[in-house]
Amino acid sequence: MALPANRKKSSRVVVQRSPARLTSEPNTDNGRGTYAHAWEEIRDVYHKILDAYYEGRSRRRALRYVPRLQELLRREAADHGAIFGEECWSLVSELRGDVSAAIKYRRNEIQLIRKLWKTLPGSPDIVRKAILEDYGPADLADRYDLLAILYHDAGQLRKAIKTLWQSRELCELHGIKFDGKGLLRDFLAEYRSTRVAR
Repeated sequence: MALPANRKKSSRVVVQRSPARLTSEPNTDNGRGTYAHAWEEIRDVYHKILDAYYEGRSRRRALRYVPRLQELLRREAADHGAIFGEECWSLVSELRGDVSAAIKYRRNEIQLIRKLWKTLPGSPDIVRKAILEDYGPADLADRYDLLAILYHDAGQLRKAIKTLWQSRELCELHGIKFDGKGLLRDFLAEYRSTRVAR
């Protein structure tokens, strides 16, 4: 039977399984771990933001990670050609209160996913499977739902509703559940109430 480790004195070391994974977490001056490449750190910081903002419901805590994520994105995704980069840019913009920029990045993310889908015909099965695992119809529908929320937050209710209809059509086309059903119902009710008030 193994003895429990002394958590105060032992430093966590992660076994390196591939060059893309976190290699170790030493005690550095800035408190950051060592990463094999910047995209791993981007993914790590992105998930810290999501945990703080959505799970912990703390925008303030999430904003602490934004400068580091922005610094990494400026270095690695400044050309706005990476799907995950655009997802991160959208989140950063949303947290900073720049809804119009968040919309721009989310729209570009959707366009990049659609562009990637055009490469699927004729691709080897392993490539198709890998692409659809990360950017399948359910993932694209989620991006449309997030874009609709941003449009709503920007006061563009009609665009929000139109975007949710696109999400719904995508879900129906691919036989998957439409997660934006409640949002669409709420936005339509809001639209009807504004029409009656006029």
